[in-house]
Amino acid sequence: MQFHNTSKQVLRGMIHRPPKRVKSRDAPGVVFFHGFTGDRMESHWLFVKCARALAEAGMASLRFDFYGSGESDGDFSEATLRGEISDARAAVEFFRRQPGIDPRRIALIGISLGGAIAALIAHRVRARALVLWAAAARLDELRALAERIARPIPERNGFVEYNANVISLRFLDRIEKINPLREIARFRRPTLIIHGSHDDTVPPSAAEDYFQAAGSQTKERIIIPGADHTVASVAWERQVIGRSVDWLRAFLVESPPSRSRFER
Repeated sequence: MQFHNTSKQVLRGMIHRPPKRVKSRDAPGVVFFHGFTGDRMESHWLFVKCARALAEAGMASLRFDFYGSGESDGDFSEATLRGEISDARAAVEFFRRQPGIDPRRIALIGISLGGAIAALIAHRVRARALVLWAAAARLDELRALAERIARPIPERNGFVEYNANVISLRFLDRIEKINPLREIARFRRPTLIIHGSHDDTVPPSAAEDYFQAAGSQTKERIIIPGADHTVASVAWERQVIGRSVDWLRAFLVESPPSRSRFER
């Protein structure tokens, strides 16, 4: 399926719906936000596997590619962080309007930079719950990371290369003014934060930053021992998906459990 962002550019994605045997009414939904230079599949099809697990638990979901990523229109060299934030909000509103989706029960899952975007917009889009995987917390550190890993392109001033992606230096324009920790403080709904202890892309301290900043009284922080940035093992992946699905089922499908069960 496809939809448009506020600039009338085409974004493409996939909607997963619960099978009829587990669906009895309009389904709650989850919108996924992929990471920097990622796509709606994510590493080792992490988003696909999670979307299928959500469907079996009675929840629909939308996976989509930000403008310039995956199969959406544009080239990644045209992408900016502010554009991705706008794309994320457009995706949520598009999903809310789909038949068979309960617009009051929409949650967000974001990984890495997509996690920061989820934290930034959760309050603004009235999300029912929020799940952050290895989410970047201090975006000024992203600039330092980009400078360390990216290579200049001599024939293209103002652009760098990373992992065969051409990136505009405009991607990080005014990034110091974008503060997901400040925005997550405004979000009062259930918040789950998962991070690997051996993440060398986004430091595990980001999970503590988000946990302390989160405005919700119903929140949990999970550190997966040994896990890397993309939880690239079957065991780590199973933990991330299992804990996330259980959390979202509790707050989107079932009656909310007592707060003490989830706080750490």
